[in-house]
Amino acid sequence: MSGRPLRGYAILAITLANLIGGATYLAQKIALEGLPPATVTLLRTLIAMVCIVVWAMFAGGFRFRFARNELWRLALLGTLAFALPTLLGIVGLRGSTAGNGAILILLEPGSILLFSVLLLREHVRAIQVLGIMVGFAGGLVIVLQDAPFEEVFAGQYLQGNLILAAHGILWGLYSPLVKPLMASHRLIDITFVSMGFGLLLLVPAALFEFDAWSSGPHLAEAIWWTVALGLFGSFAAVILWNWSLIHLRASTIAPFVFLQPFAGVLAGHLVLGEVLSEGALLGAALIMLGVAAVLYPGSRRTATA
Repeated sequence: MSGRPLRGYAILAITLANLIGGATYLAQKIALEGLPPATVTLLRTLIAMVCIVVWAMFAGGFRFRFARNELWRLALLGTLAFALPTLLGIVGLRGSTAGNGAILILLEPGSILLFSVLLLREHVRAIQVLGIMVGFAGGLVIVLQDAPFEEVFAGQYLQGNLILAAHGILWGLYSPLVKPLMASHRLIDITFVSMGFGLLLLVPAALFEFDAWSSGPHLAEAIWWTVALGLFGSFAAVILWNWSLIHLRASTIAPFVFLQPFAGVLAGHLVLGEVLSEGALLGAALIMLGVAAVLYPGSRRTATA
């Protein structure tokens, strides 16, 4: 298969990954009604790892052949760029609102661009910066309908919002850290080992919540939503994201993150029957324009685009 069709599939993959990612904010809010945050994060990660093990059984098993410097990169990837932002995201949501979470995840694309330049020495074109700005505007149009910007600085949400801001910035590390590994190792091995390193953080955090483990009226629903988070958010979305990085530059995928606020609004419409407003549709159109601006200059490029 030639580079151009693969690049097209990669664009589809990163689009789906962000649509799934945007829907996880609603799922996390519901899961938090019956389970504490670190426990939800640990369980969804374990479910994803089980899915990868099943996949490996049909793919000839694992091939863990990493050099020492690659293991250090995987350790940073699993702890600092995967487990920690996942955990901070759900902890921040408990002390803030889903709307504020949608605003502060908009920090991630700029963070991806910054770390792509610092860690990968990727050249960022002016039109990429313009695309990020247009996408950012589209994301704000969507989220400011239900979460006024001044709420981000409101006293009752400030601590939660600072945590959510850190979560958005740390997610920006993920793509630049995983990208070099994709050139010489299989997707299945990289994803599993990085999640394994993430357990070094998540297991102690979940054990720290031991006193909060109790049955309640929302426990069964929380478990079901946690399973969904594991299957779709931590397995499917991560696999799609990582696979797209085989064929796209880390900086190219940055504006796709702006799809997440629209996905969150769409999830509320489908699950809770919330109205899909004209503002949401306008924001989605701006996001698409921003994505198109980033993709257009590289439309003739292949895996490095």
